[in-house]
Amino acid sequence: MLYGFVKRLLRDRSGSIPVMTALLMIPMTLMAGGAIDFARHERLRVAVQDTLDRGVLAAASLTQTQDPEKLIRSYLAQIPTSAAYDLTIKENKKTNFRKIEASVSLSEPTTFLKLGNIKALSVSAKSSAQDERRNIEISLILDISGSMVDNTGMTQLRPAAANFVDALIRPDTKDYTSMSIIPFAGGVNIGASVFDALAGPLYHRRHSYSSCFETSSLEFSSGIQAFPLSDQYPRFTFYNWNRSDRRPWWCPEGNQQVTYITNDATLLKSRAAALEPYDGTGTAYALKWGTLLLDPAMQPIFSSLRRKGSLAIPAAFDSRPAAFSDSQTRKILVLFTDGAVGFQPRPAKTTDNEVSGNISCSGCSREIYSAAAAVKAYKSACDLAKSKGITIFTIAFKVNAADAPSLSYCASDPSYAYNIDGLNIATTFQSIATTIQKIRLVP
Repeated sequence: MLYGFVKRLLRDRSGSIPVMTALLMIPMTLMAGGAIDFARHERLRVAVQDTLDRGVLAAASLTQTQDPEKLIRSYLAQIPTSAAYDLTIKENKKTNFRKIEASVSLSEPTTFLKLGNIKALSVSAKSSAQDERRNIEISLILDISGSMVDNTGMTQLRPAAANFVDALIRPDTKDYTSMSIIPFAGGVNIGASVFDALAGPLYHRRHSYSSCFETSSLEFSSGIQAFPLSDQYPRFTFYNWNRSDRRPWWCPEGNQQVTYITNDATLLKSRAAALEPYDGTGTAYALKWGTLLLDPAMQPIFSSLRRKGSLAIPAAFDSRPAAFSDSQTRKILVLFTDGAVGFQPRPAKTTDNEVSGNISCSGCSREIYSAAAAVKAYKSACDLAKSKGITIFTIAFKVNAADAPSLSYCASDPSYAYNIDGLNIATTFQSIATTIQKIRLVP
């Protein structure tokens, strides 16, 4: 009997569909409509987080003059909701540091979930950003070899370097930012006062036209070398004799010497504008000196010369270069070059102090470093700089594909190695300046 009753009940269709549909309508609506409400909630959550991040980044900038709360609220006004929100802001500001922490919360009314007595969904976001302008020391190493004339690099480099100075040394940054410019051809002319101070009173100069120290292969991987025992470059040329469009000498002369640790933007830009082409490409020597100008071991020498009036280093920077371990100081090295790391020829006679002509003739020169040995010395200098925590950017301008990897080896990160061709020197320098100043989101 029970079996027959169940069978008849299952065959009976009268009135069952409307009842079942009515019973299922509410949960079906909650499920389908709830999915829409949750999807809208997620879109709003992402929009709130993104908008808050952008507002906090803008508010954290040390150059920002607007009130942080007003600024962040102007960003939050762009959120696609009419719901009221609660905003909490915390600011920590010092001379070289600004940190903004913010949190926002709101309740977004639901459309379908209210049928299940869920009248609103909570949306919240937190964000923190800081602009930390730690003390910055920069070595800007610039290739002034003769090939910079052949590829129009010199005409582009002068204004690009000046713009780089303007980007990093501004009224709001100059109190804690210093820069040195290191022009290099076959070597680096460090200037008579620094050369003589390092060489010591018993040192015998070859000549007084310029001041380039020789460096042994082992000294590229060390700090301060034994300068009193280091030879001075003789005065000679290899490629540039009788060239009217470039200077002849392997060691640059005149005002093509190092500009030391300063925030005087006018001085730095004038030195950039005065760059002239000389002979040779001693990139390893340039890296060596770029690092030494960031090495705290040089500080006593620079300080002494500053007090004597021999170096135009501002008194505020008397303690620079700071210790490598100083957490409040960032050390940056930027290398610009248009050629391969070059070999190092010298006059055939080691006793020659000056050579009046070209030494590229047969038997007129000797080689102290082959191109391969020069690359090895360059990499040793790079390894030393990176081991000290120096951040290195490299710019290879119109360099052939075979030489580019050696130059980019020095960069602290693959993204810091620029291999450029064409009229974009200024753009590259601006990109590096932006990276140096970058504001970052923090946990």
